[in-house]
Amino acid sequence: MKRKPLAVALVFALMTAQLTSCSSKDTSNEQTAASISNTSQSAPSKPETKDKTLFIYMCGSNLETKKGLAGKNIDEILSADISEDLNIVIETGGALEWQSYGIDSSVLSRYEVVDGQLSLVETLDGASMGNESTLSDFLVWGQENYPSEHNMFIFWDHGAGPTEGVCFDENYNFDSLTLQELSSAFEEAGLSKKFDIIGFDACLMASIETAAIVKDYADYMIASEEIEPSGGWDYKALVEAFGSDKESLEVGKIVCDTYMEKCKANGKELLSTLSVFDLSFTDDMLKQLEFTTSLIEERTGTSHFSSILAAMRKSEKFGGSNSYQGSSNLIDLGNFVANVTNYESTNATDVFITTSQFVPYTVNGGTRKTRGVSFFYPLVYDRQAIADYISLGISEDYNSFLTRYFLNAPDTTIEYADKGSIADDGAFSVALTPESVSYISSVDFILSHTDDDGTQHIVCTDNNIDKDWENLVFKSNFRGVDLALDGHRLFYSSLSDNGEYISFSSPVLVNGEHTNLLFTIVNDKEYLNGGYYEILGTWDGYDENGLPDTDIKPLKQGDKIQVVTDVTMEKGMPKKHYGKEFTIGENGGEIREQPLEEKQYQYTYVMTDIFGYTFISDMATFEMTLSYDELLNNPLPDGSYAAKVTDIKPNTILYDAGNY
Repeated sequence: MKRKPLAVALVFALMTAQLTSCSSKDTSNEQTAASISNTSQSAPSKPETKDKTLFIYMCGSNLETKKGLAGKNIDEILSADISEDLNIVIETGGALEWQSYGIDSSVLSRYEVVDGQLSLVETLDGASMGNESTLSDFLVWGQENYPSEHNMFIFWDHGAGPTEGVCFDENYNFDSLTLQELSSAFEEAGLSKKFDIIGFDACLMASIETAAIVKDYADYMIASEEIEPSGGWDYKALVEAFGSDKESLEVGKIVCDTYMEKCKANGKELLSTLSVFDLSFTDDMLKQLEFTTSLIEERTGTSHFSSILAAMRKSEKFGGSNSYQGSSNLIDLGNFVANVTNYESTNATDVFITTSQFVPYTVNGGTRKTRGVSFFYPLVYDRQAIADYISLGISEDYNSFLTRYFLNAPDTTIEYADKGSIADDGAFSVALTPESVSYISSVDFILSHTDDDGTQHIVCTDNNIDKDWENLVFKSNFRGVDLALDGHRLFYSSLSDNGEYISFSSPVLVNGEHTNLLFTIVNDKEYLNGGYYEILGTWDGYDENGLPDTDIKPLKQGDKIQVVTDVTMEKGMPKKHYGKEFTIGENGGEIREQPLEEKQYQYTYVMTDIFGYTFISDMATFEMTLSYDELLNNPLPDGSYAAKVTDIKPNTILYDAGNY
């Protein structure tokens, strides 16, 4: 395998797919429209002043329309033991349909929680919750009508990181609050005091950029680096913690811990990260970003830039990380700095001290090694996204780096020094020019075979390659196997490899619905080559609005499944062919290696640059030297080959790895 697997690693390499899952309308809430207290349809009278107020900007979006998730969090709020000295104020909107509490989707509604029930305070004309004026108006209204000594503000909905923002209004083409709009809204509101805590119950918002925007408006921030599972935070625990006499950091810890407990109870802990930020250290952390940028600039000669790319590859990534799957372009900042410096600099030690101060508490699902704060790095090229990011003005030095390397690229980014040859040990080998190191993003191969009639079949795309990044030489590691689910050969692609674990995805039909099967390698020295494959579940990908599905769903006994057993090339494009339907057994499905048939195979390297363009090598023909039965009875260890290279010739078919 030549792989360093990580036990129970989370796959965030995500294939693009339509968001198809939805829930039936939730009728479990006892409190209906008729039982909600409608105190006013205009400006409220001044409520009794209390010591604390919790504000929730609840943009229901398709999370509420399809799954009723906002209503379920309201259920949790109303089930809490609410302190008499705590106001809870909620503004609702952003969904095409609200499934509970009689909430009107055509207007913005403001509610107060009174005696364990929602009390409608006022309604406003419909407006986008992704508009800065809508947020600013709620901030001003809240400050005027609910003045308190201690305040907490929560953004509830989808999140998509620094360039896309938070709160995507389904009624207005998923218009979102960008970080620039967030900043403008807070500034326009003219708040008389900071919030104790600003929270983002939304995906991908635990970034240095988000912190830089809200640092002047709150003491602490709570947010997730990763995609949040549907269900979000535990609002009963949050309400009771904030309503108590606990300090803000302790409240944040409780929110993180109970969120993780909720995720575990629902079998979704692998998709879980949550962090508490002490925003007083934001400027110090920004200096560390600039320090890292200076290291990058020092090492941008062709002989050194490989260390930067190696640091990027080894760092935890969030919300997808390549052109095939889609990407949020977010990397763990602490990981990245550690990998860039290799712990050799005293400044690096300062970074870790500052990181632990900036993020005093963080929780992670599985065995992920995140440090709690991410930053924007163009894993996948999107010129507009980079330009939007630069306009945020987070760091002048970092913006200069982005402009230099991503907006002013040369005409040629990747070139082969050797487009294909036979190495001394018999492997198929290629090499790149030194200049290519500045722009290479990933190295994969495509394995195929051709019928007598000329039909080409794609077996898989994978990155199980011997990689010498220092010399930019890459060699095949062909052991003569592919993968099968419960004995059914499946087409798959490797989607992420950070040096510690590799994740995979395969297109499947589950109970007639298109989705993606996600799996990874679990570290276990008892197995040949150090590990075995574990299924993480199915994931519906990003929807047509670019918003990710928030659930990885387990394969269950009795599920009817069809896998892609064959992919053929037709007019230069791949066509998927599904096999016969079979039923998942009580073990929930099992992925194993299986020997390849005794055929000739074609092997092509695909180099992808930071802009998403692919560069193909010559094509090698492999002749199997071991039979199916020999490989079945005696699987090969890494470094042993099941075939020999018999021919190398230029490619006659143009591959585009992004199409697979």
